[in-house]
This record gives sequence, C-alpha cells and structure tokens, in this order.
Amino acid sequence: MPPIPRPPSDVETMAPALWCRRGDPPEMQSMHRHNDLEINVVLRGELRYVFAGRAFVVREGEIALFWAAQPHGLVDSRAGDVCWMHVPVSTVMGWNLPEGELSALLRPQPLVTDSPLVRARIEAMIQAWLAEYEDAEQAAVVLLEIQATVRRALLAALTEGSSRSPFVDVDTGSFRGDGTRHLPAESIRHTMAMAQFVIEQYRSPLSTQDIADSAHLTPSHAMTVFRETVGATIGEYLTMCRIAEAQRLLMTTALTTTEIAGRSGFGSLSSFYAHVTDACGMPPRQYRRQVR
Repeated sequence: MPPIPRPPSDVETMAPALWCRRGDPPEMQSMHRHNDLEINVVLRGELRYVFAGRAFVVREGEIALFWAAQPHGLVDSRAGDVCWMHVPVSTVMGWNLPEGELSALLRPQPLVTDSPLVRARIEAMIQAWLAEYEDAEQAAVVLLEIQATVRRALLAALTEGSSRSPFVDVDTGSFRGDGTRHLPAESIRHTMAMAQFVIEQYRSPLSTQDIADSAHLTPSHAMTVFRETVGATIGEYLTMCRIAEAQRLLMTTALTTTEIAGRSGFGSLSSFYAHVTDACGMPPRQYRRQVR
C-alpha cells in the first residue's frame, strides 16, 4: 500500500495515493489536477476554489467531495482548521458504488453536505487514520473506515438534494479574492469567464484568441491574467479539461480510444495518447484496465 506522509508542498504534484492531513490549508500556487477523490472538511474558516471553471466556496462546517481530476486551485483561503483526504480513484472504483453515486462523484460539480455526524466522525478519526495507516496490520481497517465515512458523506450530500450550490457568482462580491493571495477581483472575473468558456467548449478546436474573446481581452493580456491568477497557462488548463473528460470516458464507457480522443477534444489520436499517458503514468488502455 502507498504511504500517506507527504510534505504539504507536494500536494499539487503528488501521485495518486491515500493522503490525510489536518490543519492549515496546504499552500497551492497553481491550478492542478490529480486522480483522486478529494474530501475537504472545513472546521473553521472558509475555502475558495476555482473548480472546473467556476468559483466554488466551502464554508465553515461543510464537507465537500469532488473528483480532483477536474482542474482546480485554491484561490483564497480563510480557513484555519481543515481536514483533507485524497482517496485514489482506483480505490473508489473498487468500492462498487451504485451507478448513481459514482456518476455524481465524476461530474464536474462538487458535492457538499453540512452533516454534523460525518463532520464529527472525520474530525475525530483523521489523526488516527494518519498514524494507523502506516501499520500494515491496521491499514486494511483504516481503508474500511474511510470507505464507510465517504459513503456517509456522499449519501448525505445526495439526500439533501443539493440544498446549497457550492458555486458562487464572482460579481456579487462573494468571491472577492482579497485573502491570502491578494488577487484583484477584476483578474478573477476575467479568469472565471475564460475558464468557464473552456469548460463549455473544450471538445471543439480552440485558439487563444477564442478564449481571450470570451473575456473581452487581447490574447497577450488574457494569457498574463490567466497565468497570474491560477498558475497555469490557458493551454495547460485546456489540456487538463480534455484529460479529465478522457479519464471519465475511459472509466465509465466502452467507447474505443479513437472515439474517446474525439469526444474529449484531442485533435489527433497521437495527442490523446501522449497527454493521457503523461497524466496517468500509463497508456489509456492500461489505465482503463487498472481503474476497472
């Protein structure tokens, strides 16, 4: 089994592995993606993300679950105590979740619940999980406890019927970007417009001009604003979106790799193979076999 401990600075680049942490949010300087189910429990404060092209807030007392293959980045953190967990998607697939629950986890929208029962369970157990997982005799039990806790959070979020959308409108001032990274609100608004355009159009051929036009910026200004806000280029973000869709289709459909390459927006089969192999650490067919 892979070890849990990783320095917080590695959170953006670490390979899929079971990972637990409690405390201040780990520092994130860029938009990133990783092939895990991510669970955030905000015990005190608030987290503000860019997630799949939209502004996403996790408030105090809430639990958010999302498939982290969707491009995301922590834009503004006002949280002083957060529980974080990453569970590899291959582990989640092994749970044999009902189709409705698995589909909910893989869509580009976080699931949010404020269940006191689940929050208290994670708060009480996360430090023990962190320590006990290193013990080979305890690791299997820890995984069963985490599976049960994630299922409870997932069922609570789905049962509540999305009583609160996690997404916010950057124009309302609810997502101001004036926290730890001191991002100008105008830069966030422009970046959100471009990211949302990419999320909606990534299956089609896109140029930098197309994306810049969505925010009424020149291409050079658009590239500067986007990179300064999310730490990734427009091209990198576009590729992240295409890879996430390719992974989803590999996991959940019987489509051929040629069909998946086309549906996820890659201009050629060779480009699809190169990007997916680089992102997943293995060719698409092998990735499909492993997660299934």
